[in-house]
Amino acid sequence: MKTKPQLLSTIFIILVYVSFAQTSNNEFKSIDFIQNTMSEATIADYNERTTKFKLTGTLYLADGTTPAANHKITLNQADEDGNFKFYKENGVKILRHAATLTTDANGKYTFYTFVPGGDRLYNQIQELYLKVELPDQTEYALPSLFFDSDPMLSKRCRKKMLKRGEEKRILILKDTNNLLEVTHDFIVSSNLKPIQ
Repeated sequence: MKTKPQLLSTIFIILVYVSFAQTSNNEFKSIDFIQNTMSEATIADYNERTTKFKLTGTLYLADGTTPAANHKITLNQADEDGNFKFYKENGVKILRHAATLTTDANGKYTFYTFVPGGDRLYNQIQELYLKVELPDQTEYALPSLFFDSDPMLSKRCRKKMLKRGEEKRILILKDTNNLLEVTHDFIVSSNLKPIQ
């Protein structure tokens, strides 16, 4: 039998969980901060999606070898139909399919997400958008990532990326123990575009 302090603690945790989880229209949104560790994050609706995968890698400092520890990485993406869905919280517009984590001591990060859709009407390819926040809180856009299986990623586009040495931005998902996975490393280099 639980003691009174244990019962009060359990009730407090449940109340905090419910108050953060429930939105004003009684729908539930993703509660990433409960299920995530510091260096792992799961995108909203992950479990309901058909083409889900694990994106993992290392963030390096400008020298390309020193791990960038304690840097925040944010992943933004469209849903499976290619739409960017938003909701409002305290009057602030928030992207539903976004997740943020902090790299560990070895610069490692892991996102559990799904392949976004592309808007075929506007020839929009499937793309993941990422940014990094340095410990001094300055933010930079990381190179966006594409998918090898995307029919909209043309041969011409692939050739251009190959010429610029950007072919590693094209993700090839591999099945490992019934989970699609891909590894991609980033470098916090001086040519990253700052976010104002």
